[in-house]
Amino acid sequence: MTALKTLIVDDEKPARDRLKSLLAKEPGVEIVGEAKNAREALEMIGELRPQLLFLDIKMPGENGFHVLRAVPQEILPRTIFTTAYDEFAVDAFAVRALDYLLKPFTAERLHEALSRAIDQVTSKVEDEAAVADLLKTAPVARGNPERILVKINERYIVVRSEEIDWAEAAANYVVLHTKAGNHVLRKALSTLDEELSPQLFFRASRSAIVNLNQIVEIQAVAAGEHVILLRTGAKVSLTRGLRELQERLQAPRARPSA
Repeated sequence: MTALKTLIVDDEKPARDRLKSLLAKEPGVEIVGEAKNAREALEMIGELRPQLLFLDIKMPGENGFHVLRAVPQEILPRTIFTTAYDEFAVDAFAVRALDYLLKPFTAERLHEALSRAIDQVTSKVEDEAAVADLLKTAPVARGNPERILVKINERYIVVRSEEIDWAEAAANYVVLHTKAGNHVLRKALSTLDEELSPQLFFRASRSAIVNLNQIVEIQAVAAGEHVILLRTGAKVSLTRGLRELQERLQAPRARPSA
């Protein structure tokens, strides 16, 4: 079997260097890149398509959970988590047959985890299902800047959540309306709503989510009916409570990004 294309994600350079040094002694891996944060990780996963991911859990900004949530299932690498914190999530990884390395780990422990990952090459679907299962129970850090990986033909681009003016349901897909253009995301609108920051986004109806910072006006169009006017000129129907939206717009934490 050929060596697994491997990506290292860790915000600390000494940790990345040590892992690279240990992996250099392992014939089963080929290091194709390293990233120091979630943004770089998402870009490299989309571009390099690694088969194996060494993923730090706690990093400045988005953590390792954010990375896995944003990666489409069809390109999701097998993942070995690395962490300096022996917390409850570590037990969840083990229960779901996902490995983890507790820093500082030994060369022997790394070899064990790597051997398990190589063995899982022939059971890719089962491994990805385990990762997806873990994400259902992993804590969600909402309110932080998030990035969404969107497939366009044979490439993937990263869309920052604050760049989204509004999102619209289209069957089993979501259309993200941004200043740079529209992007189609393979995801249900309800799932996207759960992932986006409630301080920045509002579910205006069953089929639309709006960016609170893009709202310039709320217009009455009929008795009890309203539309939301965005800075782009787009109009989005409002079927949820007007008072709730008013309260959200007046909330002190719903501010434009710097």
